[in-house]
Amino acid sequence: MARMYPNRLRVETKSNAERLLYERFQRELPGEYTVFHSVAWLARDTRGGARDGEADFIVAHPERGILIVEVKGGNIRYDGASDQWYSNQHEIKDPFEQAKDNKYSLLEKLKELPYWRSRWVTVGHAVAFPDVPVKQDLRLDAPATIILDCDDLDRLRAWVEGVLAYWQAEDGRAGEPGRDGVRELVALLSPSWELRAPLAVQFAREEQDFIRLTEQQFRLLDFLNFQRRAAISGCAGSGKTTMATEQARRLAAQGFRVLLTCFNRHLADYLQSDETLPAGVEVRHFHGLCVRMVRQAGMDERLGGGWKTQEWYTQTLPELLMGAAGRIGPQYDAIVVDEGQDFLADWWVPLQCLLEDPDRGIFYIFYDDNQNLFQTAFALPPGLQRFPLTHNCRNTQHIHRTFMPFSRSEVAPQVIGPEGRPAEVTYYGSEHALKQALRRALHRLCVEEEVDTEDIVVLTPRARDKSLLWRWGFVGNFRLTDRWPPGSNEVYCTTPYLFKGLESPVVILVEVYPSSHQDLETLLYVGCSRARNHLIVLAEDGLPEGIRVRLPTSV
Repeated sequence: MARMYPNRLRVETKSNAERLLYERFQRELPGEYTVFHSVAWLARDTRGGARDGEADFIVAHPERGILIVEVKGGNIRYDGASDQWYSNQHEIKDPFEQAKDNKYSLLEKLKELPYWRSRWVTVGHAVAFPDVPVKQDLRLDAPATIILDCDDLDRLRAWVEGVLAYWQAEDGRAGEPGRDGVRELVALLSPSWELRAPLAVQFAREEQDFIRLTEQQFRLLDFLNFQRRAAISGCAGSGKTTMATEQARRLAAQGFRVLLTCFNRHLADYLQSDETLPAGVEVRHFHGLCVRMVRQAGMDERLGGGWKTQEWYTQTLPELLMGAAGRIGPQYDAIVVDEGQDFLADWWVPLQCLLEDPDRGIFYIFYDDNQNLFQTAFALPPGLQRFPLTHNCRNTQHIHRTFMPFSRSEVAPQVIGPEGRPAEVTYYGSEHALKQALRRALHRLCVEEEVDTEDIVVLTPRARDKSLLWRWGFVGNFRLTDRWPPGSNEVYCTTPYLFKGLESPVVILVEVYPSSHQDLETLLYVGCSRARNHLIVLAEDGLPEGIRVRLPTSV
């Protein structure tokens, strides 16, 4: 069977003669033939402008040449006096002139392309009258040899070979397109292609969905108007930070003095940069809040100087906050805590002592105990009504399905965001392979997909002095930086610990491998869920099999 383009007859083909020939070409010609049906092209006209070309059929053979076939059905008549052709009773154009013109138009088009410029190829033309017999030459330019009639349908292969042999004899030599030539013809006349929006454009569309879906989550905040103290739990992507910020904004609009606090300094910096927050909202990370209150209470000497131990942050500083609250008294009418899973149980009391009413004052905690990267002993204070957020509205569905296998939650949240793209997972076996994989990813994202460097974050769980990334300086044309915002040709790089509570359109999670002091499942849950639109994971070959099987198939 011949290779047909298109491989199915177009439903809009109305000509019965063309439908008949399509079926016969496909069935009667062997596999070395390639047949194009109803093709059109534009060729440059040597006299200026463009020249249209079209053919009912083009038959190509790698050794015999190329044949243009013009098809006319029904009873055919020619009036020599008026030089007019008819199909049944309808006037038609001269089919031989059409076939010849399209032959030369195709030749001109082929000569525009590098492959054909220095090649001689046999290109002939023919006319098909499949409904009638033709017993003689019809005109000087219409010999019976180049006419397919109803009797030729049963010997179609022989007819095609005869016509191509006729044109080779006319040329005086054989012009073989070759197999490469046939492939070039397919690429010209029936190319396959895809117009795909760059990731940057897809992200912009998805962002509108994220905004709409997060606003739907705000309905819970309307219900919280009747709850003075509540703990709101939700998986990564459920909009906890956005809702915490919105709740702080709403409370301030009612005239309350509001503290919006979190554990992560980088998250606090991000929230402070929100110029839409009213003056009644104060944003502090917890330890920064402790220091500020201790100084406000005149207890600066208790802060000391120099390097601080972990115990100083977990015990000493919260105890100093308790003492400061006793001196300066209540400071806020309402406190909203984000990323509450990172707070130790002993911190809640000194924090609540900053409220006008420590026992009944407005106190909200947003948390996800799956994101406890610091492995603290998390416990909520007593007396809080609990409300779950059951929808992920901040990640694409593919990203949600990537990190949820590492969740320890008993409740499986529903993802309602856009479908997005599958996460890319690549395994590497050496430092060189890691650098090459990261270089290719950054080049593709920024150059081919038109993603702004500010929309990309590289996350590594390794400290700066232990990570391979900081030894390299540049990764291709891009330099990694830990300063935000990144400069020209710079990409922000930090750790999942410092990026907790934050998100980015694109996250590249790198240097993922087992470590005795890290919970790999929590790391993957947190790191992967920071990606809003697109996720790339670069992991070591030595990743445990129990982890690998839960990640998407590597690319």
